[in-house]
Amino acid sequence: MKNLFSNNTKIVFLTQNTMPYTQGLYDVILAPQFYWVKKVSLPVKSLSDAKKLSESVYEGSLPKGTYSYEVSKAGDEFIIIAFDKEEISSLLKRYFTKDAKVNAIYFSQYEFSDLDACCTIDAYSSLVNIDGLLMQVPRNCTEPKLTIDDLLKNVKLSKTKVKLGSLDHEVMDRRTFVYLAAGVVAILSAFILEYIDYKKEASALGEAKTALIRKYDLPRTSMQLKSIKNSLNKTFKKQKALREQLYAFSKLPLTKDEYIESISFDDKGAQVRIKVNSQQREEMIKQKLTPIFKIKNSTFDDNILTLEIAS
Repeated sequence: MKNLFSNNTKIVFLTQNTMPYTQGLYDVILAPQFYWVKKVSLPVKSLSDAKKLSESVYEGSLPKGTYSYEVSKAGDEFIIIAFDKEEISSLLKRYFTKDAKVNAIYFSQYEFSDLDACCTIDAYSSLVNIDGLLMQVPRNCTEPKLTIDDLLKNVKLSKTKVKLGSLDHEVMDRRTFVYLAAGVVAILSAFILEYIDYKKEASALGEAKTALIRKYDLPRTSMQLKSIKNSLNKTFKKQKALREQLYAFSKLPLTKDEYIESISFDDKGAQVRIKVNSQQREEMIKQKLTPIFKIKNSTFDDNILTLEIAS
Protein backbone atom coordinates (compact mmCIF):
# COMPACT_ATOMS: atom_id res chain seq x y z
CA MET A 1 0.00 0.00 0.00
CA LYS A 2 2.92 2.35 0.53
CA ASN A 3 3.71 2.65 -3.17
CA LEU A 4 0.14 3.72 -3.92
CA PHE A 5 0.62 7.03 -2.13
CA SER A 6 4.12 7.93 -3.31
CA ASN A 7 4.86 10.61 -5.90
CA ASN A 8 6.89 8.19 -8.03
CA THR A 9 4.35 8.15 -10.84
CA LYS A 10 4.95 7.92 -14.57
CA ILE A 11 2.82 9.84 -17.09
CA VAL A 12 1.60 7.69 -20.01
CA PHE A 13 -0.58 8.32 -23.06
CA LEU A 14 -3.17 5.56 -23.52
CA THR A 15 -4.41 4.43 -26.96
CA GLN A 16 -5.92 1.20 -28.25
CA ASN A 17 -2.44 0.17 -29.45
CA THR A 18 -0.78 0.63 -26.05
CA MET A 19 0.86 -2.48 -24.62
CA PRO A 20 -0.43 -3.48 -21.14
CA TYR A 21 1.49 -2.32 -18.06
CA THR A 22 2.19 -4.90 -15.35
CA GLN A 23 3.87 -2.87 -12.61
CA GLY A 24 4.33 0.70 -11.42
CA LEU A 25 2.11 3.70 -10.61
CA TYR A 26 0.78 5.80 -13.50
CA ASP A 27 -0.94 9.06 -14.36
CA VAL A 28 -2.93 8.22 -17.48
CA ILE A 29 -3.77 10.67 -20.29
CA LEU A 30 -6.61 9.28 -22.43
CA ALA A 31 -6.41 9.53 -26.22
CA PRO A 32 -9.40 11.24 -27.93
CA GLN A 33 -10.59 7.84 -29.19
CA PHE A 34 -11.84 7.05 -25.66
CA TYR A 35 -14.22 10.01 -25.34
CA TRP A 36 -16.30 12.46 -27.39
CA VAL A 37 -15.78 16.22 -27.54
CA LYS A 38 -17.76 19.14 -29.00
CA LYS A 39 -17.46 22.92 -29.03
CA VAL A 40 -20.87 24.62 -28.93
CA SER A 41 -22.56 27.95 -28.31
CA LEU A 42 -25.26 27.84 -25.62
CA PRO A 43 -27.76 30.42 -24.30
CA VAL A 44 -26.10 30.36 -20.85
CA LYS A 45 -22.96 31.84 -19.31
CA SER A 46 -21.89 29.64 -16.38
CA LEU A 47 -20.27 26.20 -16.49
CA SER A 48 -22.89 24.76 -14.16
CA ASP A 49 -25.74 25.89 -16.42
CA ALA A 50 -23.90 24.59 -19.50
CA LYS A 51 -23.41 21.22 -17.84
CA LYS A 52 -27.17 20.91 -17.36
CA LEU A 53 -27.53 21.15 -21.14
CA SER A 54 -24.72 18.69 -21.93
CA GLU A 55 -26.97 15.68 -22.37
CA SER A 56 -29.13 17.62 -24.82
CA VAL A 57 -26.04 18.69 -26.79
CA TYR A 58 -25.16 15.02 -27.42
CA GLU A 59 -28.72 13.79 -27.82
CA GLY A 60 -28.90 11.13 -30.54
CA SER A 61 -25.18 11.29 -31.40
CA LEU A 62 -23.60 8.84 -28.91
CA PRO A 63 -23.41 5.04 -28.90
CA LYS A 64 -25.48 3.25 -26.28
CA GLY A 65 -24.05 3.77 -22.79
CA THR A 66 -24.24 5.73 -19.54
CA TYR A 67 -22.42 9.01 -20.02
CA SER A 68 -20.96 11.70 -17.79
CA TYR A 69 -19.93 15.15 -18.98
CA GLU A 70 -17.01 17.53 -18.39
CA VAL A 71 -17.47 21.18 -19.40
CA SER A 72 -14.96 24.01 -19.89
CA LYS A 73 -15.06 27.51 -21.40
CA ALA A 74 -13.53 28.40 -24.76
CA GLY A 75 -14.11 32.12 -25.27
CA ASP A 76 -17.86 32.61 -25.75
CA GLU A 77 -18.33 28.89 -26.41
CA PHE A 78 -18.20 25.73 -24.31
CA ILE A 79 -16.15 22.57 -24.79
CA ILE A 80 -18.19 19.56 -23.65
CA ILE A 81 -16.61 16.13 -23.20
CA ALA A 82 -18.81 13.03 -22.98
CA PHE A 83 -17.37 9.83 -21.51
CA ASP A 84 -18.63 6.45 -20.31
CA LYS A 85 -17.26 5.75 -16.82
CA GLU A 86 -17.88 2.00 -17.00
CA GLU A 87 -16.18 1.69 -20.38
CA ILE A 88 -13.09 3.61 -19.20
CA SER A 89 -12.94 1.53 -15.99
CA SER A 90 -12.99 -1.67 -18.07
CA LEU A 91 -10.33 -0.17 -20.32
CA LEU A 92 -8.00 0.48 -17.39
CA LYS A 93 -8.39 -3.11 -16.17
CA ARG A 94 -7.20 -4.36 -19.56
CA TYR A 95 -4.16 -2.08 -19.82
CA PHE A 96 -3.02 -2.00 -16.17
CA THR A 97 -2.69 -5.54 -14.86
CA LYS A 98 -0.94 -7.43 -12.07
CA ASP A 99 1.00 -4.86 -9.98
CA ALA A 100 0.31 -1.85 -12.23
CA LYS A 101 -1.84 0.84 -10.55
CA VAL A 102 -3.50 4.03 -11.79
CA ASN A 103 -2.95 7.18 -9.76
CA ALA A 104 -5.10 9.59 -11.80
CA ILE A 105 -6.73 9.92 -15.23
CA TYR A 106 -6.81 12.93 -17.56
CA PHE A 107 -8.25 13.96 -20.94
CA SER A 108 -5.75 14.83 -23.68
CA GLN A 109 -8.13 17.70 -24.61
CA TYR A 110 -7.00 19.57 -21.50
CA GLU A 111 -3.44 18.31 -21.09
CA PHE A 112 -2.39 19.16 -24.67
CA SER A 113 -4.67 22.17 -25.27
CA ASP A 114 -1.70 24.28 -26.44
CA LEU A 115 -0.74 21.84 -29.21
CA ASP A 116 -0.14 23.85 -32.40
CA ALA A 117 1.47 21.22 -34.63
CA CYS A 118 0.77 17.70 -35.81
CA CYS A 119 2.00 15.17 -33.23
CA THR A 120 2.74 11.56 -34.16
CA ILE A 121 1.19 9.06 -31.73
CA ASP A 122 2.32 5.85 -33.42
CA ALA A 123 2.66 4.36 -36.91
CA TYR A 124 -1.09 4.52 -37.41
CA SER A 125 -2.34 7.84 -36.05
CA SER A 126 -1.53 11.41 -35.04
CA LEU A 127 -2.85 14.08 -32.67
CA VAL A 128 -3.97 17.39 -34.20
CA ASN A 129 -5.70 20.53 -32.95
CA ILE A 130 -8.75 21.35 -35.09
CA ASP A 131 -10.37 24.64 -34.05
CA GLY A 132 -9.41 24.12 -30.41
CA LEU A 133 -10.45 20.45 -30.29
CA LEU A 134 -7.83 17.69 -29.94
CA MET A 135 -8.52 15.00 -32.56
CA GLN A 136 -6.87 11.66 -33.29
CA VAL A 137 -6.58 11.12 -37.06
CA PRO A 138 -5.31 8.14 -39.12
CA ARG A 139 -2.25 9.74 -40.69
CA ASN A 140 1.45 10.37 -40.08
CA CYS A 141 2.80 13.88 -39.55
CA THR A 142 5.17 15.65 -41.89
CA GLU A 143 7.76 18.14 -40.60
CA PRO A 144 8.26 19.09 -37.83
CA LYS A 145 8.66 15.67 -36.30
CA LEU A 146 6.80 16.08 -33.00
CA THR A 147 6.01 12.84 -31.14
CA ILE A 148 3.80 11.98 -28.20
CA ASP A 149 6.95 11.27 -26.16
CA ASP A 150 8.02 14.89 -26.74
CA LEU A 151 4.70 16.12 -25.35
CA LEU A 152 4.86 13.84 -22.31
CA LYS A 153 8.33 15.10 -21.37
CA ASN A 154 7.07 18.67 -20.92
CA VAL A 155 3.44 18.19 -19.91
CA LYS A 156 2.25 19.78 -16.67
CA LEU A 157 -0.86 17.95 -15.61
CA SER A 158 -3.96 20.05 -15.03
CA LYS A 159 -6.38 19.85 -12.12
CA THR A 160 -9.11 18.40 -14.36
CA LYS A 161 -9.10 14.69 -13.58
CA VAL A 162 -11.49 12.06 -14.89
CA LYS A 163 -13.67 11.02 -11.95
CA LEU A 164 -14.70 7.41 -12.40
CA GLY A 165 -15.85 6.55 -8.90
CA SER A 166 -14.37 3.04 -9.27
CA LEU A 167 -10.69 3.99 -9.15
CA ASP A 168 -10.48 3.89 -5.35
CA HIS A 169 -11.89 0.38 -5.44
CA GLU A 170 -9.18 -0.68 -7.82
CA VAL A 171 -6.16 0.70 -5.90
CA MET A 172 -7.32 0.83 -2.26
CA ASP A 173 -9.25 -2.39 -1.59
CA ARG A 174 -8.89 -2.14 2.22
CA ARG A 175 -10.97 1.04 2.33
CA THR A 176 -13.92 -0.40 0.44
CA PHE A 177 -15.98 -1.28 3.49
CA VAL A 178 -15.39 2.12 5.12
CA TYR A 179 -16.38 3.95 1.93
CA LEU A 180 -19.53 1.86 1.50
CA ALA A 181 -20.59 2.35 5.10
CA ALA A 182 -20.00 6.10 4.93
CA GLY A 183 -21.92 6.25 1.66
CA VAL A 184 -24.92 4.43 3.12
CA VAL A 185 -25.01 6.72 6.15
CA ALA A 186 -24.71 9.80 3.95
CA ILE A 187 -27.51 8.65 1.64
CA LEU A 188 -29.85 7.82 4.53
CA SER A 189 -29.13 11.14 6.21
CA ALA A 190 -29.73 13.05 2.99
CA PHE A 191 -32.99 11.18 2.39
CA ILE A 192 -34.33 11.98 5.87
CA LEU A 193 -33.38 15.64 5.63
CA GLU A 194 -34.89 15.91 2.15
CA TYR A 195 -38.15 14.35 3.36
CA ILE A 196 -38.41 16.74 6.33
CA ASP A 197 -37.67 19.84 4.27
CA TYR A 198 -39.57 18.81 1.14
CA LYS A 199 -42.06 21.68 1.03
CA LYS A 200 -39.43 24.26 1.86
CA GLU A 201 -37.07 23.01 -0.85
CA ALA A 202 -39.85 22.84 -3.43
CA SER A 203 -40.62 26.49 -2.80
CA ALA A 204 -36.94 27.43 -2.97
CA LEU A 205 -36.53 25.60 -6.27
CA GLY A 206 -39.47 27.43 -7.75
CA GLU A 207 -37.99 30.76 -6.72
CA ALA A 208 -34.57 29.76 -8.04
CA LYS A 209 -36.09 28.77 -11.39
CA THR A 210 -37.83 32.13 -11.71
CA ALA A 211 -34.60 33.94 -10.78
CA LEU A 212 -32.57 32.02 -13.37
CA ILE A 213 -35.09 32.78 -16.12
CA ARG A 214 -34.95 36.47 -15.23
CA LYS A 215 -31.15 36.62 -14.77
CA TYR A 216 -30.19 34.87 -18.02
CA ASP A 217 -33.20 35.98 -20.03
CA LEU A 218 -34.08 32.35 -20.78
CA PRO A 219 -36.98 31.52 -23.11
CA ARG A 220 -40.43 31.50 -21.54
CA THR A 221 -42.53 30.40 -24.51
CA SER A 222 -42.69 27.17 -26.52
CA MET A 223 -41.94 29.13 -29.70
CA GLN A 224 -38.64 30.37 -28.26
CA LEU A 225 -37.74 26.88 -27.04
CA LYS A 226 -38.55 25.41 -30.45
CA SER A 227 -36.27 27.96 -32.14
CA ILE A 228 -33.37 27.10 -29.81
CA LYS A 229 -34.03 23.38 -30.27
CA ASN A 230 -33.98 23.70 -34.07
CA SER A 231 -30.69 25.62 -33.91
CA LEU A 232 -29.12 22.99 -31.63
CA ASN A 233 -30.46 20.14 -33.77
CA LYS A 234 -28.83 21.68 -36.83
CA THR A 235 -25.51 21.87 -34.96
CA PHE A 236 -25.91 18.29 -33.70
CA LYS A 237 -26.50 16.92 -37.20
CA LYS A 238 -23.52 18.78 -38.62
CA GLN A 239 -21.13 17.64 -35.88
CA LYS A 240 -22.49 14.10 -35.95
CA ALA A 241 -21.91 13.90 -39.70
CA LEU A 242 -18.38 15.26 -39.24
CA ARG A 243 -17.56 12.65 -36.59
CA GLU A 244 -19.04 9.83 -38.70
CA GLN A 245 -16.94 10.91 -41.66
CA LEU A 246 -13.75 11.02 -39.58
CA TYR A 247 -14.57 7.59 -38.16
CA ALA A 248 -15.14 6.12 -41.63
CA PHE A 249 -11.81 7.51 -42.85
CA SER A 250 -10.04 6.09 -39.78
CA LYS A 251 -11.22 2.59 -40.77
CA LEU A 252 -9.80 2.72 -44.30
CA PRO A 253 -7.47 -0.29 -44.90
CA LEU A 254 -4.46 1.83 -45.90
CA THR A 255 -1.09 0.16 -46.49
CA LYS A 256 2.13 1.19 -44.80
CA ASP A 257 3.04 3.82 -47.44
CA GLU A 258 -0.49 5.19 -47.81
CA TYR A 259 -1.98 7.98 -45.74
CA ILE A 260 -4.66 10.69 -45.65
CA GLU A 261 -2.94 13.87 -46.79
CA SER A 262 -5.71 16.30 -45.83
CA ILE A 263 -9.39 16.61 -44.89
CA SER A 264 -11.36 19.83 -45.21
CA PHE A 265 -15.01 20.59 -44.53
CA ASP A 266 -17.48 23.29 -45.54
CA ASP A 267 -21.26 23.72 -45.74
CA LYS A 268 -21.41 21.76 -48.99
CA GLY A 269 -19.49 18.73 -47.77
CA ALA A 270 -15.89 17.55 -47.51
CA GLN A 271 -12.77 17.22 -49.61
CA VAL A 272 -10.38 14.35 -48.87
CA ARG A 273 -6.92 13.83 -50.36
CA ILE A 274 -5.47 10.33 -49.95
CA LYS A 275 -1.98 9.16 -50.96
CA VAL A 276 -2.33 5.69 -52.54
CA ASN A 277 0.16 3.35 -54.18
CA SER A 278 -1.65 2.59 -57.43
CA GLN A 279 -4.77 3.13 -59.51
CA GLN A 280 -5.96 -0.33 -58.42
CA ARG A 281 -5.76 0.80 -54.79
CA GLU A 282 -7.63 3.99 -55.77
CA GLU A 283 -10.56 1.93 -57.07
CA MET A 284 -10.58 -0.28 -53.97
CA ILE A 285 -10.71 2.74 -51.61
CA LYS A 286 -13.52 4.34 -53.64
CA GLN A 287 -15.47 1.07 -53.44
CA LYS A 288 -15.08 1.13 -49.64
CA LEU A 289 -16.36 4.70 -49.35
CA THR A 290 -19.15 4.65 -51.95
CA PRO A 291 -21.69 2.78 -49.74
CA ILE A 292 -21.06 5.30 -46.93
CA PHE A 293 -20.79 8.66 -48.69
CA LYS A 294 -22.25 10.40 -51.72
CA ILE A 295 -19.15 11.04 -53.81
CA LYS A 296 -19.77 14.02 -56.13
CA ASN A 297 -16.44 13.88 -57.92
CA SER A 298 -13.07 12.15 -57.79
CA THR A 299 -9.70 12.67 -59.45
CA PHE A 300 -6.47 10.68 -59.39
CA ASP A 301 -3.25 12.54 -60.10
CA ASP A 302 0.33 11.73 -59.10
CA ASN A 303 -0.90 8.96 -56.77
CA ILE A 304 -3.19 11.41 -54.95
CA LEU A 305 -6.86 10.45 -54.83
CA THR A 306 -9.05 13.56 -54.33
CA LEU A 307 -12.68 12.99 -53.36
CA GLU A 308 -15.47 15.58 -53.25
CA ILE A 309 -18.10 14.32 -50.79
CA ALA A 310 -21.58 15.81 -50.48
CA SER A 311 -22.81 16.79 -47.03
